[in-house]
Formats: sequence, C-alpha cells, structure tokens
Amino acid sequence: MKTAAIYARVSTVDQEPENQLQELRRYGEARGWTAVEYVDRGVSGAKDRRPALDRVVSDARRRRFDVLVCWRLDRLGRNLKHLITLLDELQALGVAFVSLAEGIDATTPAGK
Repeated sequence: MKTAAIYARVSTVDQEPENQLQELRRYGEARGWTAVEYVDRGVSGAKDRRPALDRVVSDARRRRFDVLVCWRLDRLGRNLKHLITLLDELQALGVAFVSLAEGIDATTPAGK
C-alpha cells in the first residue's frame, strides 16, 4: 500500500481548500492509498517557500510518502522553474507525482 501526500493551496485566507481536498481524498481512496494532507492557506503560488510545501519537501526527503498528489499544477506553484526543480527533486527521491486536472500520473510506466 502506498502513502500519498495530498497537497492543496488557496491564495487567500477567506478561501477554503475543501473542494480540492475532497477530490484528492477520493482519488487516493480509489487507488487504495493512505493519505497525509498538507494545506497552505492564504499563500501565493508564486512563492517558492510555503509552510506546507516546505513540509512536503522535507517529508519527501525522509521518504515518508510514495506519491505527491495535487489538484492542479497551479496549486503546487505558478513559477515554471520552481515547478520543474521540485518535480525533478521528487523524481530523484523516488516520489511519483500526480496532478488530477492535467491528467499527469507518474505512478505508471507510461506516466513517467
């Protein structure tokens, strides 16, 4: 059984990440994964450093999960260079990546 880190982010404190989290939870349950949630509230995706995202990276380095799942790529980040660097690091650590909206699924040979 895989452990999934599910990451959600909303840009303002008056927004709720619940719609993202519900979809991410359903996806993980359908795949039979155990989920750990990481949520950034009121933080811009343009920032490379975010509390929950920093914990994701730290926990990935400690091999605490097998796959990172996000709702859309822009929830993970809005800076292309930062996204590529982050995804490269995850791949080097053996952590797969899934983005639901874009249909990216690097948990399969075809997705890699």
